[in-house]
Amino acid sequence: MPAVASPDLASLIAEEAAMLPEEQQSSVLDYVLFIKQQHTKKEDADAVWERTLSDPRPRPKLRAFMQAALAEGSEPLDLSRL
Repeated sequence: MPAVASPDLASLIAEEAAMLPEEQQSSVLDYVLFIKQQHTKKEDADAVWERTLSDPRPRPKLRAFMQAALAEGSEPLDLSRL
């Protein structure tokens, strides 16, 4: 979905909302703001992961965990054992 709604879509949403009673118009706006907030949180979380993954500092505990996991061998994930 594009970052900015097309003028046609934004106009259609405004037209449809304008036909609702005022209280429901407020509910539409609240929902749009809620969706916007959720999208912003996801972007922020993605940015944090990108910074973490791009960080060149060594992670000895992670490396030790990965080596231990690889030493155990590999088998397909069995969801019934989780």
